[in-house]
Amino acid sequence: MNVYHYSAYTSEGKAVTGLAEAASLEGLEQWLRTQGLWLRTSELSRQRTLTLEGEGARLRVPRAEMAQFFIQAGLLLKAGITLPTALDRLAQDAGESALGTLLRGLHDQVIAGVTLHQAMLRFPRTFSPQLAAMIEAGEVSGRLPEIFENLSQHYEWLEQLTADLRQALIYPLMVLTASLGLIGVLFTLVVPKFVGLLRDLQLEVPALTRAVMACSDFLLAGWPFILGGLATGILGLRQLHRHPHYGVALDRFWLRLPLFGPLGLLFALSRFTRNLSLLLRAGIPLLRALEISRGLVGNRAVAQAIEDARRSVLEGVPFHRALARHALFPPSLLTMIATGESSGSLDQTLNAMADHYNRVIPRRIKLIFSLFDPLMMISLVALVGTVALAVVLPILQLWQAR
Repeated sequence: MNVYHYSAYTSEGKAVTGLAEAASLEGLEQWLRTQGLWLRTSELSRQRTLTLEGEGARLRVPRAEMAQFFIQAGLLLKAGITLPTALDRLAQDAGESALGTLLRGLHDQVIAGVTLHQAMLRFPRTFSPQLAAMIEAGEVSGRLPEIFENLSQHYEWLEQLTADLRQALIYPLMVLTASLGLIGVLFTLVVPKFVGLLRDLQLEVPALTRAVMACSDFLLAGWPFILGGLATGILGLRQLHRHPHYGVALDRFWLRLPLFGPLGLLFALSRFTRNLSLLLRAGIPLLRALEISRGLVGNRAVAQAIEDARRSVLEGVPFHRALARHALFPPSLLTMIATGESSGSLDQTLNAMADHYNRVIPRRIKLIFSLFDPLMMISLVALVGTVALAVVLPILQLWQAR
């Protein structure tokens, strides 16, 4: 792609100059015509690329709208409509929304001779490099409508999963908020007043009551240190997670946690199998597909295992045996991959496993929260009962003394 300094004139004869990116001089002239301009002179610039500035680089389109875009674009392309025309029609339908702005930007770039995947890279907050690579594979293989359809299904699944997760979190968050509020009231209002009464009476305080009083004193006097410690811990973990070595260790530790670790592994395996299936179906070779898909799993420990498997495949090891060297990949997945390799239908078996994981994940989420809710209630009851017992014990001692 070349960057041109151009001089052109409008229909009124007014001269204008600027910079534009095009694959060739003919592409530059065609793009200028779409802007109502006629080329006068042009000169190649020393710049290799143009950076997208302003609103375009900050655009972020919701997943639900992106899923709808991919569905409609795929249908239009299957109907024989050219890509620039499809983008223009969809931009008109989207109006002045963020999606409409994005589609107009894509349309202008495509008209100027830029390929679709290169145009998408100008919108990094909406299109990741991995998604652009999949679009590139669809353009090269001539299966862009199929890629659009698969991407729309993936976005719809993500949107539905997010909605289910939010719904599942509503009740636990309400209970947790109420629990924290109750803890704050008990240890900052109720217990301190009771402590003052006990000190005035000069009673011998039971061990449980002393422990509750110590917790109350600690919360009242040390809450700035508690908040500061939490903030420091969160920031520290974020910094460690960004480090290449410690980030892998933290992701591996996350996978070993009870309940949440297996769920995180399911998410990673779902992304891995789905994206690898899409890439293989688009005609991308296995080695390149593994290189792309490792960045899509969302867990660096799994990504490291995929990279090790890719190197083994490069050395001639069968794919399923390369994955079998890592305990992260379950035997059922390895069996399906071996079957797909032997039958020449690896993309189909990977897609079937992705569908299986996508069905299991919502059920696993519901199971975890069905266990989490009663645990929270039991913990809340135990906390209130402990504080109540700490209050009642000194009163019973006072009554027995009299």
